[in-house]
Amino acid sequence: MIHHAAGGSGQGVFQAVKAANKLAIGVDGDQYNSPQLQEVKDVIITSMLKRVDVAVFDYINAVAANNVASLPKAFDLKVDGVGYSTSGGRIDDITPDLDAYKSAIISGQISVSATP
Repeated sequence: MIHHAAGGSGQGVFQAVKAANKLAIGVDGDQYNSPQLQEVKDVIITSMLKRVDVAVFDYINAVAANNVASLPKAFDLKVDGVGYSTSGGRIDDITPDLDAYKSAIISGQISVSATP
């Protein structure tokens, strides 16, 4: 399994993974639904989502309310700033486990390092 970090330019990764009869994880958006990846979407089991739409929406609302100080320091799991996609149904069997880990991270039961 390969998890690339190339965003929209990761098409070659998916092509190589398909040629090797393996699976991959996308990044940034739901790459399973990307029009340019339709020929390789069968190897995409999920994508790590960076929810820029949430950050922009919250920022615009905070500016409109003249309350930018109310914005979170990080757009993380707690504020739906990141997540994963379920398109294609390849991870449906583990979604409850993933959601349990998400809850444990949000509650602080699991600590995630800010440095790799």
